[in-house]
Amino acid sequence: MVKKMAKFFAYTLFFAFALVAFSPKSSVYYFGEQELKKFGVVISNESLQESTLSLNIKNLYITLKEIDSAVIKEVDITLLFVYNSIHLEEIELSSLVESYLPSKVDSLDIHYTIFNPLHITAEALGQFGEATINVSIADRNATLSLKPSKKMFASYKKTLKMMKKYENGEYVYAKTF
Repeated sequence: MVKKMAKFFAYTLFFAFALVAFSPKSSVYYFGEQELKKFGVVISNESLQESTLSLNIKNLYITLKEIDSAVIKEVDITLLFVYNSIHLEEIELSSLVESYLPSKVDSLDIHYTIFNPLHITAEALGQFGEATINVSIADRNATLSLKPSKKMFASYKKTLKMMKKYENGEYVYAKTF
C-alpha cells in the first residue's frame, strides 16, 4: 500500500514537472499581449528566450493608448502554476510621470501563489525608495507602502502629502477599484 502511494506521488510530481517544463511559455506571453491590446496597451520590439522553467524577455517598449509609457530592459517570467513570479529590471517610465515621482525603477518583483489566490504582492526598488504593493482581488483594493528616498523628500513633497504617514517613516496609499 505504501509503495503504491509513493508511486502515485512520484508520477504526480513527474507529470506536474513535465507540464511546467514543456508548457509553451511564449504562447502564454503572446496571449497576454493580445489581451492587453484590448485595453490599449501595446508591447513592441521585444525578444523572447524560453527556458525550462521561465521566459526571459528583453527590450520591451510599452505604449498605452498610443503614448510611449515605459521601456523595460529585461523581464523574467516564472510560471510554476503553484507559484508564479515576474521580475522586471531597469524600467524607464515616461517623462509625464516626472511631476509625481522619479521615472527610473531599478527592479519590480510581482508574486502570485495558488495558496493565497486572492492576493498579489509586489516589491519595487528605485529612485523613489522602496515600495511594497499588496492587491486584494476579493476586497478590490490596492495598498502601496513606501519608504521614500532622499530624492522623494527633496523633489516630490506634493506626492508624499497625498499619502498617509506612519510613525515608522512609511508612507501608505490605499485605493479601491
